[in-house]
Amino acid sequence: MTQDIVHLARSLQLDALETEWAAAVQAPRADQADRYAAAIDHLCDRDMTSKALSLASAMIEALANKSENAAAMELGFRVVRRNAHYEALTKLIGELIEKHYGSEEWYPVLAKRAGLNEGSTAAAITEFDRLRRYTRGHIVYHGAGWGEGAVEDFEVETQEVTVQFATGRRSPFPLDTLLTSFKPLEHDDLRAMKLQKMDQLRAEAENQPSMLIRRAAALYRGEITSQQVKNEIAGSVVPDKSWASYWKRARAEATKDPWLKVEGSRTRPTFLLRDKPVGLLEEATAALHHQNDLGQRIGVLRDYLARGQDAEIRTQILDLATTIVEQAINEKQASHAHILDGLLFLEEHDRSASVPAAQEVRELLLKADGSLDCAAIDRLATQESREHAVALLPKALGNDWAEPCATVWTDWPNSVVEVVVDQIAAAGKALLLLPAWDRIAPYPRRFPLPLYLLGKLYAEGAFAGDERRPEPVAVGRVLLHLGRILTEDRKKNLLHSRLLNRLTSLMAGKRGLLHVALDGIGREDIMQYHGIIARAGEDFPQEIGDIVDRAILATYPELLTEPEVPFWERDVLLTTSAGLQRIKEEYRILVDDKIPANSKAIGAAASLGDLSENSEWEAAMEEQRNLTSRAQDMDQQIKSAKLIEDQEIPDDKVAPGTKVTFVNEETGEVDHYRVLGPWDGDTDGTINYKAPAAQGLLGKSVGDTAKVPTPTGPVQVTIQSIERII
Repeated sequence: MTQDIVHLARSLQLDALETEWAAAVQAPRADQADRYAAAIDHLCDRDMTSKALSLASAMIEALANKSENAAAMELGFRVVRRNAHYEALTKLIGELIEKHYGSEEWYPVLAKRAGLNEGSTAAAITEFDRLRRYTRGHIVYHGAGWGEGAVEDFEVETQEVTVQFATGRRSPFPLDTLLTSFKPLEHDDLRAMKLQKMDQLRAEAENQPSMLIRRAAALYRGEITSQQVKNEIAGSVVPDKSWASYWKRARAEATKDPWLKVEGSRTRPTFLLRDKPVGLLEEATAALHHQNDLGQRIGVLRDYLARGQDAEIRTQILDLATTIVEQAINEKQASHAHILDGLLFLEEHDRSASVPAAQEVRELLLKADGSLDCAAIDRLATQESREHAVALLPKALGNDWAEPCATVWTDWPNSVVEVVVDQIAAAGKALLLLPAWDRIAPYPRRFPLPLYLLGKLYAEGAFAGDERRPEPVAVGRVLLHLGRILTEDRKKNLLHSRLLNRLTSLMAGKRGLLHVALDGIGREDIMQYHGIIARAGEDFPQEIGDIVDRAILATYPELLTEPEVPFWERDVLLTTSAGLQRIKEEYRILVDDKIPANSKAIGAAASLGDLSENSEWEAAMEEQRNLTSRAQDMDQQIKSAKLIEDQEIPDDKVAPGTKVTFVNEETGEVDHYRVLGPWDGDTDGTINYKAPAAQGLLGKSVGDTAKVPTPTGPVQVTIQSIERII
């Protein structure tokens, strides 16, 4: 064949196809049967069944006349499945089937099941085509656990089929079981080839690496991830030690494979099996038609260039980009930003156009009055383009480029302001940035990134020796305020979260700016530092707080001294050992007895029938909720409990573990309370130290007065004596 008949059929070049087909019929080849069938499929897909039928029948007869019965029969099966047949052709196919399989012992059984004995109808041929795939030499697959296996034997008398599975297991099955529970696999199915054609698969891994991706994708309905490819191929077809080498070649080859579409990132691609072949360049060209402007087209070409790992493909994509950019320049309809996107893309890959990129940078950023439009840089489509444009500022603006850029440097968008600052500093012009400090330092919320950048330059010594430079303690104070603001915003602002990490490193690193600011700091200033950190809350970076605390301990330790808190005001639950044992026993009964009994009650109630009108079940479920809640509360309380016996109980103050005697100032009556924990009972004048009756007494001494609540209202008492009872 001088021309590919599959391509001619796919592109519907019918005259050329008929010419090539006629030539092929004169010298039919069995090894080309798959290509004959593929061409027939393409015609049927385009609703040209009659054309497919005339070509197929001629080829089947030619193959049969040359005694290539097997190839003729296989092509016949294909055309019948596509409904491209007529009575004489089905009769010929039936004869070919009998010639090829007639000597097989199983043939009479399957021919009868298929209905071939009653005539070579399309339905009988289709059914026989299905049944023959359960005979010796074919691969079947059981999706529920057996996996794939090769049919080894067909016992005609018992109609049992023996299958040798890939797992090593060999088992017989009734034919009916096999037909209903097992799926026959095509000869080019990856699972079948692993059993029968491993040499071919390994040759493909070496010479056609993307072919294995295609075969694997077919198992996943045409879409497969890189990890799934590895699962199907690594170890079984490609040795694990050779996987990295194979994968590098396969991934590059896949971008050129016309049958594969590659999506996702370069490191984690996803492969889609196409219905018809399309090259990466063709795909890129088609994708451009869906974009509305030059900027979007350049973005598409960036993506395809990143996917194209073959030098030839990359060259073709860059050639396409050059053509598109030059066309936009000549037509003068695209914006400066979009043209600049294209020029920068070309320059990134050592290409040039008729207009230098630096010239377009100037056109984009320079206003009519000569001032800079910094925000215009964000009109560029990608971050790569923005950073590249900033790198061209010296060429675009001339030798004095740094002065105008520094004058308005805080107006540059966040996307490039750091690049601008770094470039100005690299040019030895960092001092041009310093005047902004006085203007932006009071507003850390408005200028978070510029303030960080000034702090970074300050720490690097870029402003050393300049009289306008702020004192280190002032820089530290402003950056602490910045850290407080970034801490507040970190959960809702990804940029601020990342900036906080960088600020923490800048301030708290081994030679961080905070160490410099704290050197010789005064009491008032360090109190301000401590107050800023305290207001920032618990999420404030601990590294910074620790450095400030250590500095306070070394210089003004009294600032961190906390007032003594009475032990009964701490966040614990106080009890005696007897009270603790009592509550633990209640907890044990609850968990070991009451909750299990409740579970049984729920089961018994559920057995009574309809739960929607089952009052016993509802009551049991309500009790379950109460018991579970009570158990959780008791568990937490027991964990937080501390023994009163272990505390330093004062002798002269009312506290848990003491007995207080007092006199009612109105009636003269004398009474007493034993102040203990909530689990220590409520008899013999014992009160819970958390109860209102105890709260007015705690911490009082003999002779002090206090108000004690009674059922008729609070009364004033005078404390007569305090006695430790523990």
